[in-house]
Amino acid sequence: MPFTVTELRDLIRLVEEQPEWRAELRRLVLTDELLALPEQIASLRRDTEQRFQQLAVQLAGLTASQVRTEERLAELSQAQVRTEERIGELTAAQARLEEQMVVLSQAQVRTEEGLRSLINWQRGEAGRRDGERYERETLRRAPVLFNGGQGGAPDHPDVQRRLTVQLGPLLAGDMLDAENDPFLADLVWWKDGQVAVVEVSVQVDRQDVIRAERRAATLRRSGAQACALVIGEQWATPEARELARTRQVAWKVGEDLSEDFLAFRRR
Repeated sequence: MPFTVTELRDLIRLVEEQPEWRAELRRLVLTDELLALPEQIASLRRDTEQRFQQLAVQLAGLTASQVRTEERLAELSQAQVRTEERIGELTAAQARLEEQMVVLSQAQVRTEEGLRSLINWQRGEAGRRDGERYERETLRRAPVLFNGGQGGAPDHPDVQRRLTVQLGPLLAGDMLDAENDPFLADLVWWKDGQVAVVEVSVQVDRQDVIRAERRAATLRRSGAQACALVIGEQWATPEARELARTRQVAWKVGEDLSEDFLAFRRR
């Protein structure tokens, strides 16, 4: 039969007054799925809370890892700064070292130049002393070399007197330069009316030949019968010997004796 509104209201009142009826009513009215829904929701809540807790733990771990990563990055950044500072220090030290190397290299060059200058000076001094020794020996041996006669170095009083007398007219009217001045010859030797103007050198070079020829020419301009002569141990170059031949300068260089030198000895 039909269920009236009044009966529905009575039913609702009885359900509200009897809680055990409500459960029975729900079982009858609701499906199994709806009845299980509260439990499913509770289970879902528990799962969700558990997941949230797990996520919170993971998030805390990620946060701690992030902190450690940031700390590590900060350490790496500081290490990078220290590395760059160290590289800067090493670069500056390298620059200073290179500057010192340049200074040392320049000092070494100056030392080598000084040593070369010293060696050249010593060689020059040795050569000068050898030349002076050879010139003194030649002066002492002049009577033997020329087979008689007389003369000597131009600074000897007798030689100076004879040259002054011979060159008097020229000296009065002209100032002789060094290349043409017989007073600067190494040796002047007179024999049987002829005078030899001699340049003496261990190694006879072009300048020795030229000086002997010019200084003898000066005496010839003064009216003297003068010849140019060079004496040495060896020729500096083959060209020097050829120059002596072409300019008619006599020579005694080692064992090399010119015909003009031999003719002067035979006078």
